[in-house]
Amino acid sequence: MKEILFLTKVSLINNFNIHSLNPKNSRTTRDKVKPLIFIFVIIALMPTYVYYVTFLRQVGKSLLMLNQELYFSTLAHYMASSMVFFFGLLYVLSYYYFSRDTEMLIPLPLKGRTIVVSKFITILVYEYVLLAIFLIPILVINKSLVGGNIIVYIIKSSMTFLLTPVIPLSLASILIIILMRTTNIKGKKDLIRLISMFLFMFVILGIQIVIQRSMVQIPPGQEQAFIATLFSDNKALIDMTGRYFPVSKWTSISLSNSGIESILDFIKIAAANIVAFAVMIAVSEKIYLGGIIGGKEAQAKKKKLTNEELEEASGRVSKNYIAIFKADMKTLLKTPIYMFNCVGIVIIIPFALLVMPSLTGNSGDIGELGNYYSQYENFFTFGLAGGFMFFAAMNPTAPSAFSREGKTFWITRIIPVRTTDHIIGKGLSPLLLQLLSVIIVSAGIKFYIPVNAAGMLTSALLGMAGSVPLLLTGLAVDISRPLLDWDNPQRAVKQNFNVLISMGIGSLITLGLGILTFFMLRNDLSSILILATDLVIIAILSVLSYKVLTNRIEMQLREME
Repeated sequence: MKEILFLTKVSLINNFNIHSLNPKNSRTTRDKVKPLIFIFVIIALMPTYVYYVTFLRQVGKSLLMLNQELYFSTLAHYMASSMVFFFGLLYVLSYYYFSRDTEMLIPLPLKGRTIVVSKFITILVYEYVLLAIFLIPILVINKSLVGGNIIVYIIKSSMTFLLTPVIPLSLASILIIILMRTTNIKGKKDLIRLISMFLFMFVILGIQIVIQRSMVQIPPGQEQAFIATLFSDNKALIDMTGRYFPVSKWTSISLSNSGIESILDFIKIAAANIVAFAVMIAVSEKIYLGGIIGGKEAQAKKKKLTNEELEEASGRVSKNYIAIFKADMKTLLKTPIYMFNCVGIVIIIPFALLVMPSLTGNSGDIGELGNYYSQYENFFTFGLAGGFMFFAAMNPTAPSAFSREGKTFWITRIIPVRTTDHIIGKGLSPLLLQLLSVIIVSAGIKFYIPVNAAGMLTSALLGMAGSVPLLLTGLAVDISRPLLDWDNPQRAVKQNFNVLISMGIGSLITLGLGILTFFMLRNDLSSILILATDLVIIAILSVLSYKVLTNRIEMQLREME
């Protein structure tokens, strides 16, 4: 137990960078400004959070009017568990297998479960931080729906908050440990694991969508009977959810009821958490180390070259920006954490939005957009372009481009290439991913909606053009304050404050251009004039962001220690 506590303490201090919170450790002006930037970001996000809380209140009132207020906490617990599970898959993969401290822990006389439990607790603490933002307002609003003694409710809601992430995170740990052990074979190990992980994510996503659809599926012709059931039975919806997610049902009942029934449901929840955690420990003790040992071994393919082949290989010289692009792209594709966070969302999100509805027989909802398109073609065209821009703003590839290099950033500093080569080389990767996402989404929309080729081409071209200043801004933010001192690749992307700053700036640019375009459309201006105006603004923003990026790269490569 002492070993677990010690490892957990060290891991929390390291991963959360707790030592930097001490003012005594602030050596530079940038370190002293970090808290102010953090406060500024929180203030900037407050309007969105207020809207989120307002939306939750409206949902709670709507369910109360339907006599289904108990479903509010059931749905919240299910969504929170799903969020923890999907985030947990990436966190477990990163912290269990690709953290640098793992290489130091393996030779020590430690059991596999000791390492796993300490890492599990570290991830659990991080999940609590994310979960607090999502779940605490729900628990507060739920009190106004179910009533009861305030002290008792605080105790029960606190226990609910602490137990919510244990089961989904345990399940994510079990699945990742099994996946990494079964794919720990000779040959193309990384490729096999990447393909297996993507297939696994698609299967899990498909199962989730099918379950969500079947939970509230109403047989044709029985709509009125279903509505009557809602008003007469306040447990109708939670019973439907409880068929697939009993823990969510037990959570709702334990929060709303009092007496023996509430206690029994809480005992069920605690028992389920204990069982899930115990199974995770048992699995990790048996196969965790086997999934790591040999997992980092590499065998070079040796091939004897002839004199002609050697001369030909030596004579091929790539352009500087192409060489930088290839190195950056290989890092993205060969590092699983970067692959899933930067490349994976380009595939998974369009798959979830466009392919899954067809597979689950729910494509009619997307098909209804065809009616909107026929009535508001210009709004749809420019709105889709805005969606492409927003997707570019949310992708972390550009605002983590330099941070992903970590301690090898010194190579970037010493290679004799122009600033323009750095910009083009680093910008091609996010631009290529953006192009891929535009192609996938455009093809998917064309499958459901009879969009004319000219409108789709306009959306794609405007969306790609609009992504250029966003990507340049992301690069400028990252080179200004690169996160290079990390021991886990997850920190370079998911825990990189530069990504959040870039997303905020990109969202503001997209929103501002979108509002301007909306007003031009409302005033019935020519679509050619609107397109030209947007392109001029985008060109100005691109030039400004390029100049800022050029200055920042030159200064950082010259002065950064």
